[in-house]
Amino acid sequence: MPDSPPDHTMEPNGEDGFLVKVGSEVAGYVTPDADSPGLWVTEDRDRQLLGRVYDPEKGAEFLAAWFVAVDEGRT
Repeated sequence: MPDSPPDHTMEPNGEDGFLVKVGSEVAGYVTPDADSPGLWVTEDRDRQLLGRVYDPEKGAEFLAAWFVAVDEGRT
């Protein structure tokens, strides 16, 4: 497994969330958790919950790694 997350971008998605992309493909979404202030929700591109994190950038890194692993058939 690589030591660093795959190259990815975080683009604003609405007022307070982010769209995470690997290349030109959507890897998922990072949005504030409405039920737990201070947490961020990570969802795949189909909007299925993958987890919660304290740092949106860490959530984006996770989504990028998840996206690449699924794309390569590792999950």
